[in-house]
Amino acid sequence: MSDSRPSRVPPGDGSDLPTAVVTWATLLARWTALVKAGEGLVMAAPDDADARRWRASIPDIVTLQSVTFALGDLESVADVDRSIARDRADLAVTESCGRLDELWRGLEMPPALLEVASDARQAVQLAVYAGLQWVVNATAVPWRMPEIEPDLDRSMGTLALMQPGTLALPGSPVAWWTECELPAGLRDEIESGQGTLEVRSGPPVQVYRQVDEQGRLVRDVVEGLDTLPVGMPLLVPICLDGEPIGRFTVEAGAWAKVNDAALAGVDPLPVISEGDPRG
Repeated sequence: MSDSRPSRVPPGDGSDLPTAVVTWATLLARWTALVKAGEGLVMAAPDDADARRWRASIPDIVTLQSVTFALGDLESVADVDRSIARDRADLAVTESCGRLDELWRGLEMPPALLEVASDARQAVQLAVYAGLQWVVNATAVPWRMPEIEPDLDRSMGTLALMQPGTLALPGSPVAWWTECELPAGLRDEIESGQGTLEVRSGPPVQVYRQVDEQGRLVRDVVEGLDTLPVGMPLLVPICLDGEPIGRFTVEAGAWAKVNDAALAGVDPLPVISEGDPRG
């Protein structure tokens, strides 16, 4: 599966400088060359409308690439400041894309400009997952999701949880979150020190349970959100960037029985099958 994260300029080989410094320097050099090239086009062909259009596009190209790069490091910003940073980035991208559309109205926009705009829009969409962390079943046996109820008044960020009663396979993410608090039941389990659950950094994913015709477990597949394999999704999206978007729909006891039946007699248990979960 292809990596849909916005591309970045690779740092120079062998540099002792921090990656961010090298990348910004590379971008600055690219933008300086771009400005010079645009000025050269206009000077060489002062009556060429395309040359003037390219020159006029440069400020918005720089803005879009700056936003794309900056959003890639959004997790380094304090949680309380990320929302306004995303809003400002969204506004900058919308305005720059609007100006480019106006400049190239009635003409086919060059592929390079379309790519720059697409990367920036995608960076804004993915920014709600900055700093995302998984809760993973760290045991060697299935782990049952307890009866928990997310506090939506405190879940102001982004949160996904397995339905209570779910039996999660070893290594499976049972929740992921950012910019909010986990429900007390999960938080207490993590802080107990028993080692049943681990916290890891990771991208947004879905866990798909595949069963046979008798409803018995075949495998669980972990995939990025832009992939739709066959199977039942086990993670319920609860809120996205502070907006409630989902809820548990099955009574925990009844769902636990379904899970027990699916795993009954399955030996050995299949391991978690991972695609490229970067989405």
